[in-house]
Amino acid sequence: MIVTVPEAKAHLRIESDEENTFIESLIAQAQAVAEDYCRVIFTEPAPEPVRLAILLMVAHYYENRDTPERQIYVTLRMAFENLLYPYRDMTKMF
Repeated sequence: MIVTVPEAKAHLRIESDEENTFIESLIAQAQAVAEDYCRVIFTEPAPEPVRLAILLMVAHYYENRDTPERQIYVTLRMAFENLLYPYRDMTKMF
């Protein structure tokens, strides 16, 4: 994974270790979504905008796990896609 659990916890402002496994699963899911959108497998070191997009998606998954709202997701998705757009492999689209 290109984002570590300690990085995600710092981004989420979480100090305890109780949710480490859950946060790790959120990172894996967010990275999978980024890779699917870009049609690229990201390796370390990933570009900073890619890392930020993954952190944004992790935060969204964490903060909205109980009450997902469409408008919040749409706004986040726009930022996510804007950060990732330059890294898309257009030869693998469609």
